[in-house]
Amino acid sequence: MTTTAVLHAPDISCGHCKAHIEGDLTGEPGIEKVEVDVETKDVHVTFDEQGTDLDAVQAKLAEIGYPVG
Repeated sequence: MTTTAVLHAPDISCGHCKAHIEGDLTGEPGIEKVEVDVETKDVHVTFDEQGTDLDAVQAKLAEIGYPVG
């Protein structure tokens, strides 16, 4: 089942952050689409629940320096 989640990552501040998050999350197992909105500091993630889960996505964001908050 495909799920879309919107995660707020307050440390997003610029286009570099956007590129970093989109680049690191895209290609992770189960993640189908990633879009970052720098203005709202939101990460829109579409993922297949058979390949990953929301906790894993949040953990990956924290790992790369953008914890959800």
